[in-house]
Amino acid sequence: MFKNSRKLQSLTAATLTALITGLLLVLAAPSAEAKLWRPTINSSLDPQTAMNEFENRVLIKINQVRARHHLPAVKYFQTCVDGMSESWDSRIVSTGDLVHRDQMTVINKCNLVWTGECLIRGTGLTPKMSVSLWMHSPEHRAIIMKQRANRAGVAFRVDSDGRVVGVLNFGDNR
Repeated sequence: MFKNSRKLQSLTAATLTALITGLLLVLAAPSAEAKLWRPTINSSLDPQTAMNEFENRVLIKINQVRARHHLPAVKYFQTCVDGMSESWDSRIVSTGDLVHRDQMTVINKCNLVWTGECLIRGTGLTPKMSVSLWMHSPEHRAIIMKQRANRAGVAFRVDSDGRVVGVLNFGDNR
């Protein structure tokens, strides 16, 4: 019985430690609005090899299109929305399945009231071409031209077949 008591104490202590550690991680986690940043162009980087530059140029190009239609710019990347785009892009690259995710996942995780998602995959894509192709798709155009879009997440990477895979998530936190 004494041995079982020690095992129970060890198990209880380990469980309590795990619970406290988990609680601290949740409390220390940044909020969905933790970080916002504006896209900028670094002309010394090649967007075909620097995917962050590719992503910045996509959002800047989208904002140029929105300005021509008298819509406000989607000024900011948001940590949560961008993270969701990055993780979904990674999933598409690893599985090969070019499918949309349930947008309620993004809405709930990032504390938004609306989201839209655009996907793209192809060879030789450039930021300008990606935006142009989305603008020629009625469903994707509707997302890009949504008046209420005020947060962005953009992810692009190259898959094992050399294709560029992209995920754009727009959201509204109002």
